[in-house]
Amino acid sequence: MGRRITLGSAPTGATIPYGPENQRPDSPAAGFFRFNTDRNFLEFYNGVSWLPVGAFETVNTSSNVSANPGQQIFMDTSGGARTVTLPGSPQVGDSIRVFDSARTFDTNACTIARNGNLIMGDAADLTVDSEGASFDIVYSGGTYGWRLLSV
Repeated sequence: MGRRITLGSAPTGATIPYGPENQRPDSPAAGFFRFNTDRNFLEFYNGVSWLPVGAFETVNTSSNVSANPGQQIFMDTSGGARTVTLPGSPQVGDSIRVFDSARTFDTNACTIARNGNLIMGDAADLTVDSEGASFDIVYSGGTYGWRLLSV
């Protein structure tokens, strides 16, 4: 395994754990972080998988799903309309990405269920029925709720 945290004298900084992917801890706990020398980025363990710092967790699904902040959801609606339920107690800045992975939102829509919070200032769920749609939705607070960041 790579090095442990080493604090240097100013201005050298600190060295965090590092090493190739095959030297990741065998039983990491959520919150572990290290520098991945195979891919040259800082990564953290979210309790399920190793992710680059600042990256989204990937969810591939053809079922209804309850989204968590920091997820990118590749939704396949080829088997019927589906729903992505947003978090009920989001924090300002929470972000979720949704992709029409099968390019079927035009025939089987994807509903973004607001779960008690506003979407674009409205007290209504969002129905996405455009083929190939992909977008980010970010929570801006109680006044306007979830906002579309990019489409």
